[in-house]
Amino acid sequence: MGEAVSSYWWIIIPLFVAVIALLFSFEKRSSRDKKAFPRDYIDGLKAIIAGDDNNAFVKLKQTVANDTNNIDAYLKLGDLFRKRGQFEKAIQIHRELLIRKNLKQEVISDIQKSLVEDYIQANKFDSALETLERLVKDSSYKLWALEKMLEVYEKTKQWDKALNAKKNLLKSKNQHHKLAVYKHLIGQDLYNRGEFHKARLAFKDAINFKETFAPSYIMIAESYLAENRKEDAVEFYKKLTKNVPSEVYSIIHKMEEALFELGHFSDVEVIYREILEVCPEDTDIIKALAGIAEKKGDLKGAVDILNTVLNRENQDIAAIARLAELYLSNDQKDKALEALAAIQDNWPTREHQYSCPHCQNILINQEIVCPNCNRVGPYKRL
Repeated sequence: MGEAVSSYWWIIIPLFVAVIALLFSFEKRSSRDKKAFPRDYIDGLKAIIAGDDNNAFVKLKQTVANDTNNIDAYLKLGDLFRKRGQFEKAIQIHRELLIRKNLKQEVISDIQKSLVEDYIQANKFDSALETLERLVKDSSYKLWALEKMLEVYEKTKQWDKALNAKKNLLKSKNQHHKLAVYKHLIGQDLYNRGEFHKARLAFKDAINFKETFAPSYIMIAESYLAENRKEDAVEFYKKLTKNVPSEVYSIIHKMEEALFELGHFSDVEVIYREILEVCPEDTDIIKALAGIAEKKGDLKGAVDILNTVLNRENQDIAAIARLAELYLSNDQKDKALEALAAIQDNWPTREHQYSCPHCQNILINQEIVCPNCNRVGPYKRL
């Protein structure tokens, strides 16, 4: 029996030593983890998750004061400086992190991401692009870097580069309609410089990317009007009515004026009725028809048309005001007062509003480049 037990000592003793070593390792790791994740750091992370930036800022400052090797705490502290608008301090912290030795590539890329955000917020776009050129080489961050490059090109109005950056982000040629806006903006710059022919080529490229991109039809017409080529302008107004009838409301008066000067004003009514066949609920076009009836001296017809609008949208202030004016011109004061009595003080004074798809800024005019965040939209009609 004793001999049998002693024969197993060669197995038991090494196993016992291994268990003791493993327990010691766990104890050492537990002690190290407690040091790596102190209470201030954990509280700071919890505060970030809860959206309590002020408390997070305090806790992370305490963390780095006690442990200068906590890279993540420094990284997040820099991000909080940026959120506070202290961009130079954020840049300083993140740049100093990058010069530390023995950083893993993943950590370096995370720091570079934060640094890009710092530079963009500080309007240091050249520095942002320089950092992005390095970051785009990391396959794990390539997509993010390309999207940020696009943002920088938009903010700096480098439309050619924005176009190429957008191409790199598209998954297939079926998404090329998203390139129309950049081609249009290239054309807009050419138009502003008086290079109308080149501008039209760019606008036509935009339409080739997206047949329903209304701004390019309108600007082609504008470029022709700038050269006093009214017939060519009208051609593109008509193309707009055919391909994007819902956007004709924005050029009603210019189209009517051009057709009137060409002696084709009778075409206007035909165009409007064709639009209503496709968009029967378009009250802007219905109101335009009322204006045509008035110009033809058919006041009763104009009144009837405006009442049709109000039967659909009884809060249409433009229709109410015009209807009241027609009643007054026909000495029907009671009906005019009745129409005006329907107006409430809290109704909007504008029918259309537009929202930026990036920052949700609201304007009464449709914009392609947001004046608030400088990102490319275009604004969406609400």
